[in-house]
Amino acid sequence: MVSVVLSIGSNCGDRKSLVSRSIEWLKDLLMDVRCSEIYETDGVGGNGKSYMNAVLKGFYERSGMDLNDRIKEKERELGRNSECRERGDVPIDIDIVMCDGTIWKEWDFRQKFFRIGYSQIEPGS
Repeated sequence: MVSVVLSIGSNCGDRKSLVSRSIEWLKDLLMDVRCSEIYETDGVGGNGKSYMNAVLKGFYERSGMDLNDRIKEKERELGRNSECRERGDVPIDIDIVMCDGTIWKEWDFRQKFFRIGYSQIEPGS
């Protein structure tokens, strides 16, 4: 079992609904889940569109790599593909930022879009 902290974001379509649906899916997949509120931030790079975001923490019964594979499959299911990437559109982006206390995505960890939600689930961070 591994502990994970995930960043969830969307900058196109029904952004709040896509983030909310992803949270519900993750709550079924993970155990002992804590989740931030869904909040909006300015876009970083890409096409400059603002994002709806959330940060979620929980435990996964297999490896972080197994979870990552399942997450990328879910992103494709929710419309994320190469055409979207070329336009800078992000229907949904779910990233493992931390796994078992190790930062996997240093850049994301330092960004405002992550820090806002992380501070809600890890006060004092």
